[in-house]
Amino acid sequence: MNGLKKAAVFSTFSIISIFLAACSTETPEDSVQSFVDHWENRDYASMYQMVTSDVQESISEEDFVARYENIYDGLINDFTIEATVPEEFTGENEEQIPVNVSMTTVAGEYEFEEQLSFVWDEQEDEPNWKLEWGSQLIFPNLSDEDSVRYNPSKQKRGEIFDHEGQGLAINGEVIDLAVVPNRFEEEESEIAEIADRLGRSEESIEQALSQSWVEEGSLVLIGQMPASELDAIEALYEDVPGFTYQMSEGRVYPFGEAAAHLIGYIRPITAEQLEERREEGYTEQSLVGQTGLELIKEEQLRGTPGGEIVIIDPDGERKETIAEQEAEDGENVYLTIRMDVQEELMNELDGEPGTAVALDSETGETLALVSSPSYDPNQMSLGLPSAQREELDENEDQPLLNRFSNRFSPGSTMKAITAAIGVDSGTLDPNETVDEPGHEWQPEDSDWGGYHVRRVTDPNGAVDLFDAMAYSDNIYFAQAALAIGEEELLAGAEAFGFNETFAFTYSLQQSLLTGEEGFKSEIQLADTGYGQGEILTNPVHLAAMFTTFIHEGQLIQPILEQGEETGQVMVEPVSAEAATLVDEALKYVVSSSNGTAHSLERDDYAIAAKTGTAEVGEDTLGWVVSYESDESNLLLAIMQEGVGSGEVLPIVDHMYNTFLD
Repeated sequence: MNGLKKAAVFSTFSIISIFLAACSTETPEDSVQSFVDHWENRDYASMYQMVTSDVQESISEEDFVARYENIYDGLINDFTIEATVPEEFTGENEEQIPVNVSMTTVAGEYEFEEQLSFVWDEQEDEPNWKLEWGSQLIFPNLSDEDSVRYNPSKQKRGEIFDHEGQGLAINGEVIDLAVVPNRFEEEESEIAEIADRLGRSEESIEQALSQSWVEEGSLVLIGQMPASELDAIEALYEDVPGFTYQMSEGRVYPFGEAAAHLIGYIRPITAEQLEERREEGYTEQSLVGQTGLELIKEEQLRGTPGGEIVIIDPDGERKETIAEQEAEDGENVYLTIRMDVQEELMNELDGEPGTAVALDSETGETLALVSSPSYDPNQMSLGLPSAQREELDENEDQPLLNRFSNRFSPGSTMKAITAAIGVDSGTLDPNETVDEPGHEWQPEDSDWGGYHVRRVTDPNGAVDLFDAMAYSDNIYFAQAALAIGEEELLAGAEAFGFNETFAFTYSLQQSLLTGEEGFKSEIQLADTGYGQGEILTNPVHLAAMFTTFIHEGQLIQPILEQGEETGQVMVEPVSAEAATLVDEALKYVVSSSNGTAHSLERDDYAIAAKTGTAEVGEDTLGWVVSYESDESNLLLAIMQEGVGSGEVLPIVDHMYNTFLD
């Protein structure tokens, strides 16, 4: 058999190796195939069982396996072996089999050729072909006395900046926290003091001190903290003799909680992540994005690590360089985010559960993506004490939940979409009025039982589209949805992007008009028309849908990164006539004294808005989607949990007061 070439893992060869382990092999070819199979599968213990008795007397199985694990598992991401087996063997008690080993190491590509020397070994109960193994089968010129060392050269991780060039994720300084055992004067009380002031457990510090390598004068790291905490750390250093610190390089998030969900954070790679990413050159020492853009843009930000693999002789001298690769810095990421808008929205939500999206309705640039409450990414990156992490996980307001990437019931903000679909399909005449007295309604001769559509405000008379939008009349839009019909409403919603993955740098959940079973009843269809039922929308998608009313039926593609083409039309879900009509109705919601968003009216600017209060079980979601399209192009979609839309309006008003002027 010529050119026996095998991939890293072949199930067929695994079966062969199990069989050969149970029965002694009879030919050198069988032994070669079995040994190569174990080698490529990193089954070092099985490799050891195939070496000669003399080799086993010179090196223990534990040392043999450890040598391979330290070098192959630590430095080699992937490798293949091609063994050339002759058509005929010599018939002697020793056979030489050439092998070519190609590998991808943490320091680049490497390839070598060697000989597998198999001999007939009779020093066993069952004589067999065994390998005369030596360290040269790991790397040529590597002797059993030599060691292998990896000297990394660290690449610089790319940084993330906002629209104005302010750093959102930068490479800066962090504080390494440490203790020195022989400096303690009263160890037990000092450990308790350190733990209390750093927010860590005494057990974690004691565990660090109990590591096998720790000696009396050792500097024992117990964690890291942001450089912003330097004053508190210096005070602790003055008060506790056994405590010390030093500054080191680290990832810093200057805006902290304000951009935490958007930017995310990096952490040391986990065992599971390493298993998935080892072939990409990650090692046990790698830092990797865990959430947010740090994760999404990991490939761009990370760059390429460099380093060299060298053989060191017993005297500690460099013997040979096996592989070498220069480090390449990661690329920076530049966002369209304006941190003045981002911080203002974050401050206005004031830690209450909610989300906010701000767009430039002309260009599609995303100015803010806010999720509240939040967390400190600096602490998460440096290692949050277990007690604090548990507190975050158990917080009922869910500070770790990214709300702007999630989806929620949109409430009455959906009425703008229903109106546009109805007008465009010809099922809704904007001038035709609906006159239903009282607060409750159901169709005549319906099988709705005791269920009624309920409105908040009785207009005390007939309402057309403009009045219905101003009053936010549920009955009007329930009737509109019934007139549109299931198929037409679903098709119209899908034209707006429902039930599709929304194209955006950040991963966003799909907006859904119904559950998987579709419309299950006429009641659900009616409820969907005014934003209840089973409808769910993503906040970024919801904001983007309102650009349709500004641009005569054209939905503008939101973008998050500078350099992306601005002002691109993603879809045209409705006609210019229908969109313009809805735009005028949304402005009437503000200009009318009866409008639910009348508090946003201004003399110098024409604000358009739609309020919405969604009832989801026992929860309430207050929404306001609004825009000013003549001067600022500022479009805002803000949702706060636990309140009605009336309590969100002051936030919107403040934002326009701040950024229109």
